[in-house]
Parts: sequence; C-alpha cells; structure tokens
Amino acid sequence: MRDQIDLLATVTVLGVLEQAYFAMQVIYARRKYKISPPETTGHPEFERTFRAQANCSEYFPIFISLLWVAGIFFHQGVTAACGLLYLYTRLRYFQGYAVAAQGR
Repeated sequence: MRDQIDLLATVTVLGVLEQAYFAMQVIYARRKYKISPPETTGHPEFERTFRAQANCSEYFPIFISLLWVAGIFFHQGVTAACGLLYLYTRLRYFQGYAVAAQGR
C-alpha cells in the first residue's frame, strides 16, 4: 500500500514545509517592522506578507483534501505532478503578493 501513496505523502510534506516558510516570512516581517502579535496592521510590506500568508493558508486544507482524494481514486503520479505545480504557483503568488503593487 505504501508504494501507492508515497508520492502523495511527499507532496503533502512539501506543502507543509511551504506553509511553514510562509509563516516564517510573517515572523521575520513582524520583527523587521516591530509589529507585535496579535496586530495585523502596520507597515504596508508587513501587511502584504501577512495577507499573502493568510491567503495561502486558507486554501491549504482544500488542496490537501483534493490531493489525496484524486491520488487515491484516480492516478497518484498525475495527481502528485499537479500538486507540485500548485505548490510552485503558490510560492510565486506569495512572492508576487508580498512585493509592492508597482513592482509586480
């Protein structure tokens, strides 16, 4: 059974690591601009980083659910490839959203 889910598990772990990276970026922005939790407003760069992380976190449970359902009921390899593509686009989204609108 393990060989039927190992790609899905790998993509899941990569997704969790990506979410941790996004959270760390918010922590670094809080320290850089001296914004203590639970405040969510302050310097515009912090607000963009915070919002990008929140946007990515909101859709993560849906992504994980669809990844596993599609991988188990359809094809693990294709699903894992689509999952990797999704994670890559989320990273690009995060990086782009955190930049000022003029720089996008």
